[in-house]
Amino acid sequence: MKKSLLFFALVLASYGTIQAQVTTSSMTGVVTAQSGQATAGASIKAVHVPSGTTYAGASNGVGRFNLNGMRVGGPYQVTITYIGQDPVVYEDVYLQLGQPFVLNPIFGDSATALDEVTITGTRSRGIKTGAETSISKNQLASLPTVSRGLNDFTRLTPQADVKGSSVSIGGVNNRFNQLTIDGAVSNDVFGLNASGTNGGGTGTSPISLDAIEQMTVQIAPFDVRASGFAGGGISAVTRSGTNEVQGSAYFYTRNQDLTGKTPKSLVKENEEATKLADFHERQYGFRVGGPIIKNKLFFFANYERTENSIPATFEVGSGASLITVAEAEKALAISKGYGYDPGSYSDLTSTNNSDKIFTRIDYNINDKHKLALRYSLVQAKDLQSSIGERSVTFSNGGIAKDHTTHSATLDLNSRFNDSWSNNLLIGYTDVLDDRGSLGQAAPRVAIQMDNSRSINLGPEAFSTVNLLTQKVFTITNNTTWNSGLHAVTFGTHNEFYKMYNGFIGSAFGSYTFRDSPVSDVNPATGNPFTALENYERGLANNFAYNYSNNDNPRAGADVSAMQLGFYVQDEFQVQDNLKIIGGIRLDIPIYTSKPQENTDFNQSIIAVQHDVQTNRMPKAALMFSPRLGFNWDVNRDRSTVVRGGMGLFTSRFPFVWASGAYTQDGVLLGGVNTSVSGAPTVNFVPNVEDQPKGPAGSPSGNISVMNRNLKVPQIARFSAAVDQELPFGIRGTLDFMYSKNVSSFKFTDLNKVAPIGQLEGADNRLLYPAYNSNRVMPNYTEVIEISNVNKGYSWSSTASVQKNFNFGLFTSLAYTYTESKDLISGTSSQNQSNFYRVATVNGTNSATIGHSPFSTGSRVLGTILFNKEYLRNLGTTVGLVYNGQSGARYSYLIQGDPGRHATSSASNQYSLMYIPQSQSDIQFVTNGDLTPEAQWTILDNYIQNDKYLNKNRGKYAERNGARTPFSHQFDVKIMQDLIANIGNTKNKLQLSIDIMNFGNLLNSDWGKMYTGSGSFWDNEARIIQFDSFEPGTNTPRYKLRETLNNEKPYVVQAISSRWSAQIGVRYIFN
Repeated sequence: MKKSLLFFALVLASYGTIQAQVTTSSMTGVVTAQSGQATAGASIKAVHVPSGTTYAGASNGVGRFNLNGMRVGGPYQVTITYIGQDPVVYEDVYLQLGQPFVLNPIFGDSATALDEVTITGTRSRGIKTGAETSISKNQLASLPTVSRGLNDFTRLTPQADVKGSSVSIGGVNNRFNQLTIDGAVSNDVFGLNASGTNGGGTGTSPISLDAIEQMTVQIAPFDVRASGFAGGGISAVTRSGTNEVQGSAYFYTRNQDLTGKTPKSLVKENEEATKLADFHERQYGFRVGGPIIKNKLFFFANYERTENSIPATFEVGSGASLITVAEAEKALAISKGYGYDPGSYSDLTSTNNSDKIFTRIDYNINDKHKLALRYSLVQAKDLQSSIGERSVTFSNGGIAKDHTTHSATLDLNSRFNDSWSNNLLIGYTDVLDDRGSLGQAAPRVAIQMDNSRSINLGPEAFSTVNLLTQKVFTITNNTTWNSGLHAVTFGTHNEFYKMYNGFIGSAFGSYTFRDSPVSDVNPATGNPFTALENYERGLANNFAYNYSNNDNPRAGADVSAMQLGFYVQDEFQVQDNLKIIGGIRLDIPIYTSKPQENTDFNQSIIAVQHDVQTNRMPKAALMFSPRLGFNWDVNRDRSTVVRGGMGLFTSRFPFVWASGAYTQDGVLLGGVNTSVSGAPTVNFVPNVEDQPKGPAGSPSGNISVMNRNLKVPQIARFSAAVDQELPFGIRGTLDFMYSKNVSSFKFTDLNKVAPIGQLEGADNRLLYPAYNSNRVMPNYTEVIEISNVNKGYSWSSTASVQKNFNFGLFTSLAYTYTESKDLISGTSSQNQSNFYRVATVNGTNSATIGHSPFSTGSRVLGTILFNKEYLRNLGTTVGLVYNGQSGARYSYLIQGDPGRHATSSASNQYSLMYIPQSQSDIQFVTNGDLTPEAQWTILDNYIQNDKYLNKNRGKYAERNGARTPFSHQFDVKIMQDLIANIGNTKNKLQLSIDIMNFGNLLNSDWGKMYTGSGSFWDNEARIIQFDSFEPGTNTPRYKLRETLNNEKPYVVQAISSRWSAQIGVRYIFN
């Protein structure tokens, strides 16, 4: 007898058990007779119809069967046979990545069997424990995207928060996610890129969407094979060839005419909304797959190129630029007089080009062994020009970023018999990121003229020595033993790292020239020397130069490390409707290299008191991760499923933080930083090789050390969920997740002396000694130690519904609330910045737990997907994604540092503001025409009109206590297919348009996105500025900042608040 099983792969919000480092799917179930008695010895044969790949096995003594290592997708035809019984055949079976598909065949009763196995809804019979989102290749093709990057689909996870190129999942730091492609580590394990992916620094995606078969985002998988993340695990498996030659060629483009004008709220009075300056973006490529040997050997290949070009919008000499041609020409002539050609100041263009090549071979060795080989190459070049209304950087001062990633995997799936199976996965990734400059080496010159105007010549300061190489080798082996009701897995996952990060800012020297004071007069003009004249006579106000103290001019962090993982788990089918999965994992991070020794520091009072050394890395730690999950089918018909679990999850430590211990040891690098006020006196040296170095002497500068007991980040996570069939074919889910930091991180300045008292008045925060006298060791600036804390937590709650209609329509709606708190957020790639970028009352050394910038708040996610073929040769697809969420968090800070919490400069401070209850709580000084009384009146009115400030009068502002407004964004994709069947080949011409922020297209005041001052994860508002202390007291005095004239401490984003469209054409044959 033959039955049809239909599983729609277009489900957007399905939840299941997906494992990291897993590249396949599986099938499981129990074979029974009509009487309910288990059928031992039944033969199960599953055939992947497109490729003819066969997986076979038999039911054991309790009727259970397991087929592992199966291709993702489908359709499959599954046949169950037994002596004396008619075969049971299932068709149109589709498998999801890592999620076991459940079939429970019953011999002897067709009606019962049909009711038992037919699925007409939108969910598979997967064994589910934690929350995850699965995205098929059809969704990748049918939902709106302009960037064609992974984040446009990662956002389909209700617990995700996508900001720009970075994504936080479950309220956790964006650096603690994992990305694997065919099981190979593909995220930026060094941790330099905010996107978390290789190539993120050049804005390129690590893989083309056309190469992906299926993509998943997992948050709480209680399978111990999942590793490498405390936030979310993002996994993608790639397409494979089949027995039919199939392929596609495509072209997408967008430009200024496909982008909205200035958002209505940003258009000033008597001005008109304008389009963006001319630009173009193009993506084109092809994919093709097919058989080399039918049913045996297959190939798949994909190539994609991206081309972006953005001309400068402020041309020197035009009305848009405040820099004159005469000034630019004079700077050019002076520079050439010094023997350096800085390039051009006109026709500046930023470009971004990338090429992606992907190839895959699948080999069905026999029915027991399946082999897959994959190789990919990504090359990108990003050239950034810099010009604005008040500044211009000559072309050779642009930033050139070159990126190359080579990645390869070997995946061998073996089934030795009905009890034993094995999966061996080997991966290698080689990454090069080289940031440099154009033209010849030369010092950086900044000519700062009147009216805040500037001309910049020479290589950008941070693009002189900036090189990163990463080599990551992984080997994973999972052996599974099926016995009765148990499936026991023994496994190991090991990662080996070799990295080099050479980073020396201002390695060619950097000079700043300013206008002279009235006392420094040019005899030829009778006026003070201008900044250009000072450049001509070679006298600067500032000079910075950093250099290597050894023979390698690109000296940097040479890091070698490994992380070994071992695990065992048991999947126990307690009853036919209750499955429990339990296991334990051990991860061992080991550093196999160490930094240089700084004898001066290692023998210091700081090193002895805190037990730290510059040449000592953390010892190997045993990171145990026990986990327990369950899935209970309450009514044995999947109408009500209760699932959940608890366990520990171990992430990687961002190696960019660890690299600070190698480069900031006080001896590897040397530096000079000279600054003079008044008349310039620093001699300009145009030759790179002749830059003056500092005097040889004792080590100095910043120090980074790591606590010898430092552990990698680890969280404890609890999850509970209910899946419920509701009336009218609606599937509902309630999902709750709570995470607690077990080993988080803390940055402490060990060179900071104790406070000397407190401020006087309502604001009585701690007061430290004056700068440069508040250090334990004066020859060092900050001495940052990275250690562990267990403070911080996050939780999220999700309610979702979804429904598949029988006329090609799928809908889903989810609401999620996420709350997250931490001690230190770690939003920077530099240890000193991670120390400073903590909004506190009494300084980072006295930081307390507060709102995390990764605390999303409310998020509403809706999707609609409609597909219909009609009139034999036409087809229409419409995809819509709605995202509405709470605004970004931000902190109210003081401009300045009344408590002197920073070690070296008031610019390195994040002091939370005290919110005055009355005028007596704050002292003002006269500020221009504003008296203290007038400033209080302005501030008092501002506080009254700000909901957060008014509610918290008489208190210190909380870290990230306020939010920007709630935002709404609709994105739409429309595809029209023209279909022609020629012989056995289906040919399709597809026209498409993607419109992001569709609401803004309908109404220029809709779709507003907001941002504060700072980065995506470090928003701030500074409305008062510290001026001085009341003479003879510790009472601080303030003045209002000019920014208080703005209505709100945030602004509407000028680019993302516009609608943006992309048009495409694609040819498909299959």
